Amino acid sequence: MLTDSLFICYSTPNYSKLTDIFLESLNNIHVKNIDHKLDNPCTSINVTGFQTNLWYYCIREKINQLIRVLIKNNGSPNVKYFIFTDCDIIYIKKNMNKWNNLENYITNTDNDIYFMREGVSEDVNSGFFIIKNNSNLTYNINFFIRVLLTIDRTEKKNMPLGDQTVINSLKNNINYGFIPNDYVVFGNTIYNKDKSLFHHAVCCRDIDDKIEQINIVKTHFVDL
Repeated sequence: MLTDSLFICYSTPNYSKLTDIFLESLNNIHVKNIDHKLDNPCTSINVTGFQTNLWYYCIREKINQLIRVLIKNNGSPNVKYFIFTDCDIIYIKKNMNKWNNLENYITNTDNDIYFMREGVSEDVNSGFFIIKNNSNLTYNINFFIRVLLTIDRTEKKNMPLGDQTVINSLKNNINYGFIPNDYVVFGNTIYNKDKSLFHHAVCCRDIDDKIEQINIVKTHFVDL
């Protein structure tokens, strides 16, 4: 699955310490097909942190990056899956052979997009998802264009989780499913140590806090 996928990601310079760890983890599982946009926002929005102007700028631009890459590669015979990933996700080398199990699950179910759950809820977490490059891709591109337009016309106070708030409000318009939690480490929660494919550093105050969480989770895996 890894060799048939195009990984799509977006980051800004203030995230560089975390982005370097993220990219190293992709290299460790031999992922080469990556479309990474390193953006340079204007200095007037350089205050970092959750729900700052920079944060809202980034949640918009990461969806814009996703749309650009999907349009560019629509119909490409070289891409079977598009994997959108935030840069606070770390890939687990120890279990990389279990990507075949996840692909079997995706192949044997008929959804077009597979999201990570927000913990154990029925809500989507938009930090990681897999899109099949199938006949419905144009429809799904239009869905993310709608997400972008909705972000642009929604007051910040009404989308506290940014793109995630919007995607959850619109998700019933697409044929989506969830990645089984066995394959996910969500924050400090490891659902299945033997199947975990990636760790999403969440519920953290800042970048240094995310890195600390990553280092703690690493201790549970050999060769992370």
